[in-house]
Amino acid sequence: MTDFHPYFTHDGSVGLYSPQFNDIYHSATGALTEAYEKFIYPSDIENLMTKESIKVLDICYGIGYNSKSFLNYILENFCQKNFSKYSFSTNSHIASIDTDKINKGNIANYIGKVYGDNISTNSVDKISSKSNQCNVSIYGDKVLPKIYIKAVDFDKFLSQLSPFIKTGVKKIDNSHLDFEYSIINKFLNSDTKIKYKKINNLINYLILSKIIEKSPEILENQDLISVLDNQKYNRFLDDKIISLFEYYRFKMSKNTSKLHFRSFLHNIYYKYVSKGYKSGLKRYNLQDVEFELKNDDARNVIINDNNLYDLIFLDAFTPSKCPCLWSYDFFKLLFEHLETDGKILTYTTSAAVRGAMVEAGFFIGNIYNEREKKFTGTIATKNKSLIKYPLSEFDLGLLKTKAGIFYRDENLTALNEAILARRNEDVKNSTRMSTSKYRKQAIGEFNSSVIN
Repeated sequence: MTDFHPYFTHDGSVGLYSPQFNDIYHSATGALTEAYEKFIYPSDIENLMTKESIKVLDICYGIGYNSKSFLNYILENFCQKNFSKYSFSTNSHIASIDTDKINKGNIANYIGKVYGDNISTNSVDKISSKSNQCNVSIYGDKVLPKIYIKAVDFDKFLSQLSPFIKTGVKKIDNSHLDFEYSIINKFLNSDTKIKYKKINNLINYLILSKIIEKSPEILENQDLISVLDNQKYNRFLDDKIISLFEYYRFKMSKNTSKLHFRSFLHNIYYKYVSKGYKSGLKRYNLQDVEFELKNDDARNVIINDNNLYDLIFLDAFTPSKCPCLWSYDFFKLLFEHLETDGKILTYTTSAAVRGAMVEAGFFIGNIYNEREKKFTGTIATKNKSLIKYPLSEFDLGLLKTKAGIFYRDENLTALNEAILARRNEDVKNSTRMSTSKYRKQAIGEFNSSVIN
């Protein structure tokens, strides 16, 4: 079975631990908070919304916080009314379903009441008069831009699990975790709490429906099904989205053969899916959002991609553990796939990564975290005017030391171990100043200037 090791971060969202890399996917302080502060706020979405279309490349999608936060931000900030405020009557029915107590013999009776043809539309009618308020006061007659998101992750199981992950959990329980990672223990055991809005379930529904539409085999993914059915993970997963998924599974297994599965799925997609969610997507012009999930090596995916992107979220594991997605050659590839006014956003401030970005032709700057009052990431762009927080003289000098020697992967096919070994050899043979000597020299020059 695929490894799945969740824990709650302090903002009520779920983080994951990876035994393979002995590392965490998300900050223990707050997984959703990290997505907003390092990827969404620096994106300057307000300016992007003036475009006719927006294209986003999400590298190392994982369980989807960056893409979902991007859509959630648009939903909350570019419509007058939040979908959840005018929740439809179907929502109360969905919430009452306990999937652990429903067996395959009677699930149709439960789901039929929620998603069947006789679904109550009273609440939908009540808010229909309000639907025109959405976007009109902001854009007049203009609708939202066309949005295309390409999400890339090698781990098919985790990326397909993304719509089910909970956020906004108020009662955080990190007891009985099935992994040990000393680095985050002090965070998990602290009393720190960060309040953050949860991802609207309309966004989770949108992602799930797009995945099923393009990859219906998700309904037979036994690794995914075993996790969704395991009570051990109930506290981390959303039962509303699980109920919808169970409905798809049940109808497929009972009423259709694999041969006719796609045509059947098309029919139930429009006939049985919650009218409340469908109305919500239509109301907010989100029904035309294009979401494409690619489960492959990001290098292969981008080599065969002809798109130019407005935003690239680069959220791979740290360079020392996954250097194949931080090499100079990879950044040259990204340069070719970025719009003139596009941005690459990442959490790392590694000198090796920044050196590779500069060598590939980018202008680079810092990402400033308003909450923490410090720099917590890097932005790369072709347009220097988009850099709000330039690197300091010290940071620029650091790029010229051994720390700034970048990773190489000329054919974009090398294994991580080979890339690391090559860089270690390059550092060993380099005549550049060592990082420690550079720091001491910089401190000495600073002290001298203070004395004088």
